Amino acid sequence: MASLTLYSLVQGTVREPVEFYLKIESNATGAWGKAVATIDASAARVFALRWCQNSYEHTKRHIEKGGADALLKVVHMKDSHSMIFVNLAKLPSPVSNRVFATWFSWRKEPDNSFLMAFGPIEDYSEDAKGAVKLFMATQKGRREREGKAGDGKAFIRDTDELELMIQQQDDRMELVDKLGDLIQRDPLASKAIRGTVRGYWLISPLAPSVCQVTYLIQAELGGSIPTALLNSQLKRRLGIAQTTQNKFARNGKLVDKERRDAFANPPFLTELSEEQMSVVEDCRSLESEDGREWETLASPYPFVTMWVKHAPAKENERSIAIGKATAVIDCPVREAAGESSEARRKQSD
Repeated sequence: MASLTLYSLVQGTVREPVEFYLKIESNATGAWGKAVATIDASAARVFALRWCQNSYEHTKRHIEKGGADALLKVVHMKDSHSMIFVNLAKLPSPVSNRVFATWFSWRKEPDNSFLMAFGPIEDYSEDAKGAVKLFMATQKGRREREGKAGDGKAFIRDTDELELMIQQQDDRMELVDKLGDLIQRDPLASKAIRGTVRGYWLISPLAPSVCQVTYLIQAELGGSIPTALLNSQLKRRLGIAQTTQNKFARNGKLVDKERRDAFANPPFLTELSEEQMSVVEDCRSLESEDGREWETLASPYPFVTMWVKHAPAKENERSIAIGKATAVIDCPVREAAGESSEARRKQSD
């Protein structure tokens, strides 16, 4: 297994709306990338944009990047949360083009986040007989544990599910074969090297019209490819997060207000766990644990008072400075602590 370096923040993105990270494998055959962005739209809306890969907008962008002859095929699996995405990526000469056949699946999490994962289609075209055998063994074991080994209705129900599973497996493998034939018949795709991508989109709500997106992808382009080109292709794919952020960008002050209004009420001390309370006590001890006096700092703000003290250095550690500030804030205490205006309205009703 190839050793991996840690994710490295792409220079210049730490204060941007989208942060980018890269991780290159030591053998330089593949790379990992991650993008984290705050999007000024609901989680459901952003998920819909990313899931509908056969839209006019996506098709137009694909043609602009690869030309009208670049293969693009999207197949949504019936009665499932899955689709197959086949596309050709044109690379600069003399590097060969790459063709990808990727399986996508999604689910909605209990916190209303959307998780959309993807990987090579071969990983999901498993043998129907193997799936059938596993299903029957699992169901038989469950009935035995529940004391229903001879339950005729349960057996019939399992048999019905089994027939559906066989049909789905057969349909899936037949579709994989058809897509393989499609690639072989395409003039450009048939000559391209097969590449694979794995990863996920996690789209989590921050407010009714604001969400956080994490996009993680591993690209394996296969064959011989310069590291610089591998990096550029990975950054191009991560650029989808930036494109999404740009598409939904709204007035910053309005978005900040929406996020504040959606902020959950802070818990009382009595509601904190033992581990959380230990953090509170550690922070409180910063003010008085060493017995040193606070020194007043010249504050650049007229309504803010500042102090500083230097804690004694521990063995083999550097000395640290501790700062403190007090101010008068023109708002209720609970609002300063993070309570949303929506919560205050409900309390007053």
